[in-house]
Amino acid sequence: MRARHMVLYRVKAPGEGFSLDEIPHAAIANPPDDPIGHQRYRDELGLRPGGFGVLLTQSFVDELISGEKGNEVLLVKYLDSLSRRTA
Repeated sequence: MRARHMVLYRVKAPGEGFSLDEIPHAAIANPPDDPIGHQRYRDELGLRPGGFGVLLTQSFVDELISGEKGNEVLLVKYLDSLSRRTA
């Protein structure tokens, strides 16, 4: 949805969902002094390299709002005055 001052995108996936606080295989779980710590965990589980999706998404949007079940998120990006003039 595009509004005058923001863009909102809703993503919903089938399945059980997850909590952002409980995904040790993702970069969002890393302590600040260990930016690739999650990769060791992924290696132990035999998962392919990755785990940066949530972290990247958080860096591009102003708000990331998780649904209660954990299988739905709202991504909110606020538009500055320059974006409103050119959009």
